Amino acid sequence: MSMNNQILRQFQNLASIGTVIAVDASAWKMRLQIDENETDWIPIPAMAAGAVTIWRCPSLGEQFSVAAQGGELTSAIPQVSIFSEAFPPPSTDPNEVFVQLGEHAFSVNILSGEALFKLKKCTFDVPETIFKGTVHAEETISSDEDVTAKEISLVKHLHPNVMNGPGQTAAPLPTGDTND
Repeated sequence: MSMNNQILRQFQNLASIGTVIAVDASAWKMRLQIDENETDWIPIPAMAAGAVTIWRCPSLGEQFSVAAQGGELTSAIPQVSIFSEAFPPPSTDPNEVFVQLGEHAFSVNILSGEALFKLKKCTFDVPETIFKGTVHAEETISSDEDVTAKEISLVKHLHPNVMNGPGQTAAPLPTGDTND
């Protein structure tokens, strides 16, 4: 290869687009096809890799913008993923932040402030959760423990003035209140 061809190749490799051809998630590495060349195993890029960390394994066929210091693919660093025919954007609404997670997704409309979560199950592992506003369930709400509303336990509440027979009971009393 002549010196001019080598300089031209290095210049072209400074910034290019590569397609994922192999992934080794356990080693945090991937290989890219760039034109007729293949990179060695290079780091999977991260949106954040410090106190805030975001892990996302790239998909085979996904495209990345690539920078190569000095134009050498041995030092290639993938920058960001790029939408392609194989992986188009999940939304084209300019007011929406949309995260597609396989067949699952969540989105937030930044104008309306509304969010949509499409998941099979959502677990909150937090000591306390506070909802402000109305909570509406279109299906069942269940609890392995008790449910309390305005100090009235669903499990432990008492009814004053109860008598056998066809009579009606009074409203339930708050838990622990034994006034008759």
